[in-house]
Amino acid sequence: MAQPPGTGGRRFPRPFYGWIIVAALGFAGGVSTFMGIGNFGIFVAPMSEDLGVGNSAFGWALSARLLGFAVSGPLIGRLIDQRGSRVPLAVAGVLFGGSAAAMSLVDAGWQMIGLTLFAGLSGFWGSSTLYLTIPIAKWFIRKRGRAMSLFFPGVPFGIGVASPLTQLLVDAVGWRASWVVLGAAGGLTIAALSLILIRNRPEDIGLLPDGDSGPTGSAGRPQRPPERSWTVREAMRTGTFWRVSAAYGLLMAAMGTIGVFWVAFLLSLGVAPGIAAVAFSTQAFTQVAAAMAVGPWIDRLQPRYVAMAGFSCVAAAMIVAAGASAAWHGFAGAVLAGLGLGMGMLMQTHIWPAYYGRDHIGAVRGAATPLTLLMTGLGAPALGMLFDYAGFSAGWLAAAGGLAVGLVLLALSPKPQPSRP
Repeated sequence: MAQPPGTGGRRFPRPFYGWIIVAALGFAGGVSTFMGIGNFGIFVAPMSEDLGVGNSAFGWALSARLLGFAVSGPLIGRLIDQRGSRVPLAVAGVLFGGSAAAMSLVDAGWQMIGLTLFAGLSGFWGSSTLYLTIPIAKWFIRKRGRAMSLFFPGVPFGIGVASPLTQLLVDAVGWRASWVVLGAAGGLTIAALSLILIRNRPEDIGLLPDGDSGPTGSAGRPQRPPERSWTVREAMRTGTFWRVSAAYGLLMAAMGTIGVFWVAFLLSLGVAPGIAAVAFSTQAFTQVAAAMAVGPWIDRLQPRYVAMAGFSCVAAAMIVAAGASAAWHGFAGAVLAGLGLGMGMLMQTHIWPAYYGRDHIGAVRGAATPLTLLMTGLGAPALGMLFDYAGFSAGWLAAAGGLAVGLVLLALSPKPQPSRP
């Protein structure tokens, strides 16, 4: 076969297929934000006006999504360990898209809450979605952190662009038709990406993690490099498992509070609505920048140290918000929050396989989900009540205190060591 001009007859090695997996999953994560994850707030005003439901119904809808994911997480994790992500992700994408499209049919608040509960049961929740992160843990070991850092920006980038594009669609065709368009297009896109591009493990197609070369076993399959993989029971017997789960519950509670109340907080300072929306988007895009900046170093550092830096930045953002009196304070807090959430949430995807290996990582991540999401679900409403009764400054200071507790929990959580060989 003739070689391309200038190659001198040399064959260039194909890129490791794991990087295609990373790109496909990152794109799928960004697409998922258009189906009620990154743009749900755009639908609040038109749906509230047409259906005659109050803001509390939308708050309960978000809680229902959290509850659904907390219930399904352990089952989804085990399913992915046993069957891989390819087919489950495709099925879940169709179900998630169907639940979004069905929002066009609601006539009462309880119907909306029921659909968001079903959406949570399908297993989609931003960068924490198990279908998206577990395959990367199985395709990479040495370069796992770099791979996670390339996957992660897809979700915050999707959140950053979902709101303005959804607003344009709602203005053009109305909220009911918008749900149909976003649900159908998003669900089918995720299913197609999964079935066409996703493969469960490198060994399934004759490769090794990270694209390494090595000896083959007795069955002619490549032998993977050694990595200690904990079972879910072994992992749950370590204090690190519970401390990391609780720490991330505190971080995600702060993240949820920022997502729900940051614009309202800026409006209380007299900031114009358009500028407040830009400040909120700044937080999402800064997450992307933080993940890209940390990427080259992530495999060289202990995961908890990078996570602790992220917690510290978000706590600093809360302190800035507590003393804010001008619009630029809101932008400064948004930048700090974005930097911290970019590092912190990226490390959530990396720290679990780095600590507990890849063989049972679905079950381990799934087992951690209920505690993390329980704290998330309780933390954001509690801070909302504090905002109502004591003002934004007191609430942001309380959030900073919770993040300080999370930082201490991470500091006390080195990589666990097995009790026996």
